[in-house]
Amino acid sequence: MNIAIDCRYIGKSGIGRVCLGILENLDYTENKYYLIGKPQNLSQFAGAEIIEDNTEPYSKTGLFRFAKKRVNKECDCLIIPNFLVPLGIKVPVHSVMHDLIFLDMKITSKNFADRAVKKYLLKRCMKRSASVACVSRFTMDRCKYYYKRLAEKCYLNYPGLAKALIEYAQSHTEPAVKENKIIFVGNVKPNKGLKILLSAFEKTEGLTLKIIGERDNFITGLRLDESQYKNVEFTGKISDEQLFEEVRTAKFLVLPSRYEGFGAPPMEALYLNTQPIISDIEVFREVYKDLPVVFFSDENDLALKLSAQPETPDCGNVIAEKFNYKNFAAEILKKLR
Repeated sequence: MNIAIDCRYIGKSGIGRVCLGILENLDYTENKYYLIGKPQNLSQFAGAEIIEDNTEPYSKTGLFRFAKKRVNKECDCLIIPNFLVPLGIKVPVHSVMHDLIFLDMKITSKNFADRAVKKYLLKRCMKRSASVACVSRFTMDRCKYYYKRLAEKCYLNYPGLAKALIEYAQSHTEPAVKENKIIFVGNVKPNKGLKILLSAFEKTEGLTLKIIGERDNFITGLRLDESQYKNVEFTGKISDEQLFEEVRTAKFLVLPSRYEGFGAPPMEALYLNTQPIISDIEVFREVYKDLPVVFFSDENDLALKLSAQPETPDCGNVIAEKFNYKNFAAEILKKLR
């Protein structure tokens, strides 16, 4: 088969990691792959044909000026790691649905018009896709709720551990020296629950808090200047190597999300033998069932658990078996066939 993949997301957190996870687990002698994106991000994939496209996938330009002519003429299908199906695509599309937060949480849209556009693009994805890989059962159920007639296209497909993370762990097998620091990893959008974390953290003593991720779209009502918070540092985006070291040496990783489609940082923390503290929401109960995470119920409960002594989880093999990009990519290819 001739398979095109929208790779413009590489370098972006979350969806970019999923895209990279797919690419790193393909057999480039089995099919002919057309990788669409920035050449500097794709040169490592020998055997694939690179189609240069420097457009921003989240922009109007990215929707309209995608390399659709070559895809329609030379390819049998297109894999997109998100719900944004480029306009003008005529071949079958196989998409990945991470969440339906734009429908479930109005606060994540700028205004009525912004939400209307996102609703249109989500529904268009469901209609145009031949298959929709849902990263959790929770996300699949939300698809069924909003798109009952199209839900038969959906299937469960958990994402996996990044290759870079696995290689880092294999080269750092000695026990980590834990520091009195708490780590938050992710973007800083309203669903991430940072207000809860910061309020709970203020009730603790002797700890530092590092918030790692992009500062864009910071929650209304919070100040970006870390000098306004005691023992809090906003690092911005850091390299993978720095990120893994921060997580590995942390007392806890905290993900206080109000809403997620999957939530990868706790999985990565467990693999690096750091205990996660996570909010008690439906998707986390699904994904982290039977794994050594700590759930919290509210701000006071989180403050108590931040002050407790962590366990050192030892479940790397279980995590690697359950969350595996080789399986993730194989499931997508199965749908193509």
